[in-house]
Amino acid sequence: MTELSAIRNIAFVGHPSSGKTTLVDALAFKTGASPRKGTVADKTSICDTEPDEQDKGHTLQASVVWADWGERSWSFFDTPGYPEFRAEVQSAMFGADMVVGVVSCASGATFNLRTKMKTAADMGRGRAIVLTHLDGDNADFDATMLELRSRVGETCVPVLLPDQSGPGFSAVRRTILDPESDWCGRLKDRVMDACEDEELLNAYLETSELSEEQLDSLMPTAITKGSLVPVLICNPVNEIGLMKTLEFLKRFAPSPEHLPTKNADDEEIAADPSGPLIATVFNVKADAHVGKICLARIHSGSLGAHDVVHGADGDKGEKLGGLFRMVGKKREPIESAGPGEIVAFSKVEKLPVWAPFSKPGSDPVQVQSPRSPIPMVALAVVPKTRADEQKIGEALTKLAAEDPTFTIEHATETHELVVHGMSDLHLAVMLERMRRRYGVDVDTHVPRILYRETITKKVSEGHHRHKKQSGGRGQFGECYVRLKKLESGEGIQFNDAVVGGSIPRNLIPAVEKGVREVASQGILTRGKVVDIEIELYDGKFHAVDSDEASFKMAGGRAFRDGFEKAGPVLLEPVMDVEIHIPSDHAGTIFSDVTSHRRGHVLDQANEGDGAITVIKAQVPLSMIQTYHRDLKSQTAGEGSFSMSFSHFAPVPSAEQAKVLAEVGRKHEDD
Repeated sequence: MTELSAIRNIAFVGHPSSGKTTLVDALAFKTGASPRKGTVADKTSICDTEPDEQDKGHTLQASVVWADWGERSWSFFDTPGYPEFRAEVQSAMFGADMVVGVVSCASGATFNLRTKMKTAADMGRGRAIVLTHLDGDNADFDATMLELRSRVGETCVPVLLPDQSGPGFSAVRRTILDPESDWCGRLKDRVMDACEDEELLNAYLETSELSEEQLDSLMPTAITKGSLVPVLICNPVNEIGLMKTLEFLKRFAPSPEHLPTKNADDEEIAADPSGPLIATVFNVKADAHVGKICLARIHSGSLGAHDVVHGADGDKGEKLGGLFRMVGKKREPIESAGPGEIVAFSKVEKLPVWAPFSKPGSDPVQVQSPRSPIPMVALAVVPKTRADEQKIGEALTKLAAEDPTFTIEHATETHELVVHGMSDLHLAVMLERMRRRYGVDVDTHVPRILYRETITKKVSEGHHRHKKQSGGRGQFGECYVRLKKLESGEGIQFNDAVVGGSIPRNLIPAVEKGVREVASQGILTRGKVVDIEIELYDGKFHAVDSDEASFKMAGGRAFRDGFEKAGPVLLEPVMDVEIHIPSDHAGTIFSDVTSHRRGHVLDQANEGDGAITVIKAQVPLSMIQTYHRDLKSQTAGEGSFSMSFSHFAPVPSAEQAKVLAEVGRKHEDD
């Protein structure tokens, strides 16, 4: 078991191509976790081991590299840069005590990076930034620092300084050793903001003097409290600044003792190795040879390689198939682990992502964990062959177990199998993974929209006589119905107003059945008919030829007749939409929502000192099904949105004609 103070769990986050994976590869080599320094370009990275990652040259899922170096136990998390894989980023942040934003001097502090750093702050993690690509032709350290302080916060202060920017960049030095630099004074101020020693604080206010030893002793607290976001400089390719970065993290990165875990009631959990096991699965992987692998963080107690664990009350538990530390894809067996440690285990099928678990005899304790993003992009999938159809259910279930933002829905009304994800790219990666791993191939299309149908006239009447004679006993039933418009949400109501026995009592339920069947199947499209009262007030029957089937047919068609006379209208689903964008793009997005998507803006506000604009609007689902593509294009990939169902609203007449031409029943019959 490792002492809490010696544990360093660090997640590297940032924009695509900022250098995260290259940095983790360099750190893995330097700490002895890897015998060679892998690279993304030649597909030897210790982190990017999946074929789809190697093909694209980008990280697509979080990976962890464990190392034992410098009297510290390290867990380096590499994370995807693409924002659609932010569930993987969240899981790495949960496992980490410090989040390091990797910023390329070529791209600067992108919206993507700022969002991830804000998430880290919201999760209470210590934060730092590593600048890469300072040797680029147009690199400018001072300009990058100005941008960081403007967009991430003035808590960003360099703790390392470069000798110069551009191709001549060759060395870094500690800021504290350059007292003439303006950054030295700012660094001291930020560190002293977290100082609780009044005597030392008063002395600093009087003299502005702080020794290197005093600064170093206060640094971990300043990082933990968020009063300082240290900025380091490193070129992982030629290793300029690499050892100074590693040494800084060794000395000053928060350990689990600095950031205690809290339960769901906001109470601190004591990191007691002799206490009951409290742990959380924060990531799940699939291995072709081992099967399901759970990544977990231990908050309290200890976990042995052959222990039995359970994740729900009443569950008998499952025995671990071994306990490991992950080094990329490689597994290093261990016998036990304690608080603050990141471990992996196999052969446990009942623990999903974010599941708390314990040993038999104690109940699992839910700790504070991030909410998984809600997937906003949907595709209907159709197996290409009968063999694909037989295997698709199990394959999709296994993929969904790995990624909480990849969900499956069996749409009962449209009879479609729909998968939901964070973007086209996310779904393409998941479906390709299904094809490669499980041999299941599918065709895809945009899911059908569930329209509803109702009437606009307050009252309408319908009639139908069903008569069929073919020798012997025939069929006969005649119904008169009156349709009344109801308020939204009242559904279908059927009333029996027949008097005088024009329709026998035993046949009236058949009429209702016919009405409700037509309403459930739709008349204009295949959407349900809603918010209508149907009153059966008259009819005729034949003593020999009338039966339930005849009156079911007559009732359904009388309802259809009255519906078509009552000014029928389609109702479309309208969504509550919340859009987060850089404020520079606010005007473009506002105009697009209101002018091109039939949207109605409810509110617009700024966050993050005005850098982020949040637009809340209501938009028809038909106008926003593929919105993620346009938003990505309009904001250079920096916008995001979420949506939830609000209500159904009438489709404008011009739009209704288009919908009926495309998905109407008459169109289908033609």
